[in-house]
This record gives sequence, C-alpha cells and structure tokens, in this order.
Amino acid sequence: MNKIAHLTIFLSVISAIAGGALAWANNMTAPVIAANNLKQEKESLQEMYPEASLNDFKQVKFKSDSTTIKKIYSYKDKVIFNMSVSGYKDGTTFLVSINKEDGKIDKYLGLSNGDTKGLGSKVLDKPFQKSLEGKKASDQLDTISGATISSSAVTAGINEAAGYVKDVK
Repeated sequence: MNKIAHLTIFLSVISAIAGGALAWANNMTAPVIAANNLKQEKESLQEMYPEASLNDFKQVKFKSDSTTIKKIYSYKDKVIFNMSVSGYKDGTTFLVSINKEDGKIDKYLGLSNGDTKGLGSKVLDKPFQKSLEGKKASDQLDTISGATISSSAVTAGINEAAGYVKDVK
C-alpha cells in the first residue's frame, strides 16, 4: 500500500512538471505562431492584389453563425472572405474577393486542399480560378467534373459569402 501511494505521488509530480512545461512552451510560442499565420494570410492577400501594401487590407469585425467564413477583409470596393469548407475528405481553404458594387467575384485564390490529389485538388488550379472570376457570386457557379464534391463545397461557400457582402461596412 505504501508503495502504491509513493508511486501515485511520484507520477502526480511528474505530470504537474510536464504540464507546466507544456503550458510555458505554449505561452512562449503561441504569439509567434499567430503572428506568422497573420503574415502568411496577408501575403496571400497580397498575392491576389500585388499592387496593394499589407496595410491596405483591413480586417472586418464579423458576427455570424457561419462555420465556413473564418475572416473578412475589406480592400477598396472589395470584400475578401477567408473561408474553409468541407469537401470529399479534408476540405478546402480559400480566399474569395467579391466586388461590393456588382456582387461579382473579382479574385479567387485556393490556399489548401486535403481532398484527392488530381481530382479534388483541382479547386486550387488556375482553370477553376479563372472559371469563377467575373461571375456573380450569388449565381449558380460551375463545378469541376470528377471533383464535384470539392468544387460544389467551394461554390456553395462563395454563394454563402455573397449573402454577407452588403452587410460589410
């Protein structure tokens, strides 16, 4: 019995030390990780609009029940949505810029896709990007044959974003 109590106390102390070390490491790295993620996101925005500076993109405060819209940025007369949608497997993360005046898709940039390589991953390719740009975001958008689930999720996300464009100040 004495041995069990000794072992329990020993394991509790080791667990507390390990937990404290992990909490300390998280507190030290979390701000750096957040800053790097924000920098990478702004670089992606700048990839969409190379003429812009990083400070030209203003993050908009947004309250909604949406599970797909992660962030919203304002740039000139455009609203840029950072979205993450479910697909066939792991889904797609992308940026879509919608013109406030006419509701047309100005730019689309696929950031990541965890779906089937060569099929679902086509939502990251230039042909899909070009097929979206210039079309009204609220209309039915074309999907990719063979990648219907992935591309349907992206187009549904864009349709959802179109519903919020007028609400963005």
